[in-house]
Amino acid sequence: MSTTETPDQIHVVVLHSEQPLTVDLAELHPDCRVTVLTDGVPNAVSEGTEAPDVVSMPRSEWADQLARWARGGKVDVVSRDESLQDVCAELRSGLGLPPNPMVHTGHAAPADR
Repeated sequence: MSTTETPDQIHVVVLHSEQPLTVDLAELHPDCRVTVLTDGVPNAVSEGTEAPDVVSMPRSEWADQLARWARGGKVDVVSRDESLQDVCAELRSGLGLPPNPMVHTGHAAPADR
């Protein structure tokens, strides 16, 4: 997936820590810029599929990074990692996003376009 952004393109940030991704994130989030934000080992993010952009940093820095990305346009935050459900909900709240009841499935909440 190309990381070339368009002005209305949503940046979907997929939080990762432990559970490897086994789905094609570009297929799950078509027409979106997709980045995996992990505090785990970058090359262990996906299993059997190619991860799009991967940014590795301590979890304590995630909120600041998301705020930087949000200044550049629309951001949605999801996670397929069940251990990150509470973290995902907290980060979504910090960005003014509604709670996402399907956080563990990786499906973004409907976004305003």
